[in-house]
Order: sequence, then C-alpha cells, then structure tokens
Amino acid sequence: MADEVNASFLLAGEPASHVAAWRATPPPFLEDYKRVDESYESLVYEANVTTTFTKVATFGFGKTLYRLTFTFRAAEGATRVTVLGQAAERTVQSIGSWAAANAPS
Repeated sequence: MADEVNASFLLAGEPASHVAAWRATPPPFLEDYKRVDESYESLVYEANVTTTFTKVATFGFGKTLYRLTFTFRAAEGATRVTVLGQAAERTVQSIGSWAAANAPS
C-alpha cells in the first residue's frame, strides 16, 4: 500500500526557477516517476508500480499508479514546495533527505 504524502519544505530562490529546473532535471528521488502534467506553479509526476500479481489477477488490465504533485509558491523570501500524493516509503525518505540537504541556510 502506498504511503500518503502531505508535506512541505523550503528551497532558496524563486518558485519559477525551481519549476524550470525540475522540468529540465527532476530531483533524484523522482527517478521512478515521469512528469505527466504541469502548470505555472506545479508539476505532477506519476509512477506505475503495478505488481505481477495485479497484472495476472486483472488479465493485464489493472494498474497501480502513484502520483505526486509538487506546488511551488513564494514564501518568506524563498520557495515553499508542497507535496501531495502517494509514494513508496523509500521515496518518502529520499524526499525528506533531499529536502534537508537543499534547505536554505
């Protein structure tokens, strides 16, 4: 079962620069995800995590998708990134580690 993600963290800089950077090169914790949607202040990533059992049980028609939405907004001279969606525990831990390493000082 996916872990629900509802978190936020701060990054130094303007929101538009982070959106552009993530469009060009997503952070490493999104390696299993692909970008499926975007707006001027948000990016949506999705991963297909369908198990073999699900594929067999649904005759290849079933899918399990994890989706993460990242919203970038200006806050206190920095960018507040809000994350909503589902992710495996290792991805949630990687997001936390990456956010801590990239927090404004």
